[in-house]
Amino acid sequence: MFVVAAVTLCGVLTVLNLILTLGVIRRLRDHTDRLTDLAQARPMPDPIIVPGSRPAAFAADTVDAEPITEAHLAGGGLVAFFSPTCGACEEWIPRFATAARALPDGRRRALAVVVAPAEADAADMVAKLRDAAMVVVEEDKGPLATAFKVFGYPAMCRLGEDGTVVSSGKDAVTVPVTA
Repeated sequence: MFVVAAVTLCGVLTVLNLILTLGVIRRLRDHTDRLTDLAQARPMPDPIIVPGSRPAAFAADTVDAEPITEAHLAGGGLVAFFSPTCGACEEWIPRFATAARALPDGRRRALAVVVAPAEADAADMVAKLRDAAMVVVEEDKGPLATAFKVFGYPAMCRLGEDGTVVSSGKDAVTVPVTA
């Protein structure tokens, strides 16, 4: 008698567990669909200043001890922000370097900013970028990141002849280079 009651109880609990599990799965699918619809309705903005804007005034020193200001970027150029904590940055560094080398004045018109708490943390990225662009290492919310309104990495923008942003985001390295 005791065995029959135990088996019946186990059977009832198993069916109840199955019903609850199916309900949770259905609810998770519903949430996934809602999140997908939300992401498609409002795509994430580029993590940098928007096209048509002009970066704020800034002053910094490159890793080669060259002072750089917004005046150095007047006349157009390419600017990118990377971080050692960003997994996607490793994928985008070679693309940025290729686009920077294709600029008419080469590395003089390209600026790469590595955002890291210490230069030692940024050494690997600096080595990969140094021959293609002027490189600045700064802490989070440094003068360049503030001037370009960066809130995520990697972040890239292409500047026009008048210093305004022509394109931003990952598309910046694919915009045709004009002389």
